[in-house]
Amino acid sequence: MGFAMRMKLNEEIIKKSTVKSIYINGEKNGFEFDAQLAYYRGHYLSDIELLEVYADGELMPKEAVTFELNGKEMPLYKLNYAMTEFWSQVVPAKIRVIKKGGLSAGTHELTLKLMLRVPYMELGPDHMFMPLDSGDSVTVEILN
Repeated sequence: MGFAMRMKLNEEIIKKSTVKSIYINGEKNGFEFDAQLAYYRGHYLSDIELLEVYADGELMPKEAVTFELNGKEMPLYKLNYAMTEFWSQVVPAKIRVIKKGGLSAGTHELTLKLMLRVPYMELGPDHMFMPLDSGDSVTVEILN
């Protein structure tokens, strides 16, 4: 992909204040954060072409990541089939990552690679649509 449209309408795409550890049976086993879409029109979840989460440069396995919107949590592979689930620009989604031991206390770099296709901006043949970069990278402090 040679280019992508970018509209960072929000001050934060990854909401730093929402980053926290996930505990399972009393053990730290992951982290979660809220993400806001960086496009004024919103999108159906089926328009998500790529969703990857990195912690300190390490790609989190797709099987370990879930996406929650409007009270519905789903694994990443199901986003492609969520044709009726609309993500409004003003409603944050919750991204959860299961990671043994979670993130240690201290400073961490979180990156969300989020690419969508804009279905009403056809660029060429074979269903080639305008790509939209809605990703972000932030430095956060984990306290526990």
